[in-house]
Amino acid sequence: MSDETEAPVAAETETDGPAAEEQKGTSKKKLILLAGVPLLLIAGGVGAWQAHLLPFGKGGEKAAAHGKAEAKGEGAAPANRILLAVPPATANLDNGAGRTVYVKMTASIEFEGAESEAALKARLPEIEDIFQTYLHESRPQDLHGSGFYRLRESLLRRLRVAFAPVNVSNIYITELLTQ
Repeated sequence: MSDETEAPVAAETETDGPAAEEQKGTSKKKLILLAGVPLLLIAGGVGAWQAHLLPFGKGGEKAAAHGKAEAKGEGAAPANRILLAVPPATANLDNGAGRTVYVKMTASIEFEGAESEAALKARLPEIEDIFQTYLHESRPQDLHGSGFYRLRESLLRRLRVAFAPVNVSNIYITELLTQ
């Protein structure tokens, strides 16, 4: 009986040799290729759709319309963009040491969607108040280094709140002097 039980074990080990392992390896490679290639094609199609590179569907229509607008010379600048020059604002800064420090700032503000320049000029006192209030709250060391960037961003945020229906797209600080 021992001869009969050993024979099937020997037969099993002969079929599990390197040839069987090679077949298992190639079947895994085929499975990866069969699953991976379609996934890559789908991912590429979705990426092209999101980037509006396809000539069909809504994404392609937007891209085609954008391409036609550029070809006609219609740039990204809308027709109702107004640049308003703000008179220089002079303020004393909160030094805390008893020494008075003055700052002079001149800026221009870019508006989108405003009705007219005259309507914006009528609100110049409000803009000057926003500038003066922020400058009075600032300290001299707040305007050094990256403080200039913070000054610009804070003023832009305050102007956007004050002119809410009208979009304040940018503020250009043309002069900033401290003494």
